[in-house]
Amino acid sequence: MKKNRVRVLSIGFVAGMMLAGCAAQQDAQSGAQPEVTATGKISPAASAQPASLQAGGKFTLTDDLKRTVVLERRPERIVVLSPEMLELMYAIGGTAAGRAEAAGIVPPKGAENVPAVGQMRQVSLEQVLALKPDLVIGQPVFHKDMEQTLTASGIPVAFLKLGSLEEVHAKTELLGRITGKETEAQKALAGLDSRVEQVLKKRPAKTPTFVNLNVTPGVVSIQRNDMAGLEIAKKMNLVNVAEELPTDKPDASTLPYSLEKLIEKNPDYIFLIIHGSKEAGEKKIKTEMESNPAWSSLKAVQEKKVIVMPSELFLTNPGLKYDESMTYLGQFVYPEAYGQPQTAGKVQ
Repeated sequence: MKKNRVRVLSIGFVAGMMLAGCAAQQDAQSGAQPEVTATGKISPAASAQPASLQAGGKFTLTDDLKRTVVLERRPERIVVLSPEMLELMYAIGGTAAGRAEAAGIVPPKGAENVPAVGQMRQVSLEQVLALKPDLVIGQPVFHKDMEQTLTASGIPVAFLKLGSLEEVHAKTELLGRITGKETEAQKALAGLDSRVEQVLKKRPAKTPTFVNLNVTPGVVSIQRNDMAGLEIAKKMNLVNVAEELPTDKPDASTLPYSLEKLIEKNPDYIFLIIHGSKEAGEKKIKTEMESNPAWSSLKAVQEKKVIVMPSELFLTNPGLKYDESMTYLGQFVYPEAYGQPQTAGKVQ
């Protein structure tokens, strides 16, 4: 597959038999690809691209592994291996021919009966191929090893991730073009921007501190960066104390759990994210943390500010529900501004 010069999430139509006289169409014929702005929104040049494929045209996109993916036509059978991207696709009216499942994540409305091809981290390549997709959307970390088999079978694959709010904009517009739901995508983003703005208007001028702990059946870790929930907390004026913790691996996104480090930083809030089974996670919380007498010395524990956060709102990127995650967090941290929290989220 030929690789063009990298431009993150650039998208464009490589023309064939296009109408002349339109600047956007001329760009497509020359192979030019539009830029994505610093805000995550597609630039005006991208908006000028044709809204539908022209006869004989090809649709191209550059994925998050810097690969140029060429589609002979707009895909009709898309297998989506990322729950985040599946949620976005259905939010704008798109549909999938297959999907991967993830523990604790409920598929979006309308996708419940879409054939499953295994868990996100354990996808059955045989089941994917059996669905005869004309595009597979995978996650860069978990599905890269499927690329060779899929491309050898003549199936285009794009590896897309969803991290920041800016990426929510870029990926929503991208999926809008892939699925032919450009208008729906723009409408959804306009609604999201309006809701986020309203949430931020209520935000008090405080800077409480917090730490985010990942809880799995096998291990507990401290999240330093690279998680949707951390960006959400930052937008709500919270300060992540884990960013100040020393590490011999500056690029590491997590640190080993250390109660001593937590006691040293003594954050105002402790957010727990359970990965996988809720029952197994709750058991780990009791055996790894609450069983230690020193745990009760933490300010957040004493003030009942230890909160189990919903995975679909803080572990995976909430996408077009970003404002819901902000509001949920605001109810616990700033109840005077956002209303009383759902007490079921607290660890007593």
